[in-house]
Amino acid sequence: MEKDTLVYFFYGEDDFRIAKEIEKIKSGILKKEQTDFNFDRLISPLPVDFLTIANSYPVLSEKRVIQVEDFDGSFLNDTELLDYLNSPSPSTVIIFYDNSPKINENIKFFKELKTKNYFKLHKIRLLYENELFSYIRNLSKEKGIKISDEAVYYLIRYTGNNTVNIDNELNKIVSGIKPENKSKELSVNELKPLLAFSKTFTIFDFIDKILDRDIRGAFSIFGVIYNDGEEPVKIISVLYNEARKLHKAKVQESSGMDFETILRINGVLPFLKKKFLKNLSLFSVHELKRIMELLGETDFRLKTTSHPQNLIFEEFIFKLGFLDISRNLR
Repeated sequence: MEKDTLVYFFYGEDDFRIAKEIEKIKSGILKKEQTDFNFDRLISPLPVDFLTIANSYPVLSEKRVIQVEDFDGSFLNDTELLDYLNSPSPSTVIIFYDNSPKINENIKFFKELKTKNYFKLHKIRLLYENELFSYIRNLSKEKGIKISDEAVYYLIRYTGNNTVNIDNELNKIVSGIKPENKSKELSVNELKPLLAFSKTFTIFDFIDKILDRDIRGAFSIFGVIYNDGEEPVKIISVLYNEARKLHKAKVQESSGMDFETILRINGVLPFLKKKFLKNLSLFSVHELKRIMELLGETDFRLKTTSHPQNLIFEEFIFKLGFLDISRNLR
């Protein structure tokens, strides 16, 4: 908890990490036995109900904590609520939580509070792909286990950036490890039996097929992961990053740069070097550029037309097949 902070406002899409931060604040203020009388979670409250609790004294504690959720702009801009927040009780800590990816910082609530030293605004977005590695490393350490780089990568392939799934899978690992092995670094082969993934295929299996130029296999896997709820827009985002990395490496290769330097500059992990170089050998600069163009066109169509998303994406895969045909005709 930040010292002297009386009002927090959390927003963003990562509910799990926001909940962890809120719990950290709460447990830093209240002992377990103080929670019953000094913690209130208010869902869609009226301003008058909020103010009644905010102005009440804590019981056998220095402070009380109020967590407020599911509110709208009219609640935040209520005159009496703003009067209170401009001069809050020093014995009440308020945590506002809005699970929206964006907020309007131009409303009166934020304009007035952002200048106050007792107010803290926190955005907690979904983790980017390049942040997952260190996140899992740190979370594993918190849970008292060590995982090899290859095992972390394996876990990322199946959980993506869903922090709830990451936490659940790490808990399975913790409960499945023998006590004498907890200080030992787990390899990918030791990790696999401890997990229980429900999906037959993942987005990464699909991308592997694309980068292996296995269009028929890509078609099959797309059907499975789409029916499992995978969004085409998300697939495009991940595939575009992979294609862009390969395109950059291909340009570097064409300029005469050696492979070790290419791998280092592009941050390719040691156990992925062989796979990366294989994919690099399968495409030309022109083909990789065309894949990125097709991804951009498909992304635009997915976001601007009412056509079925699976049919739009299958058309994209079909077009990738023509890259193979044109290569064979050369």
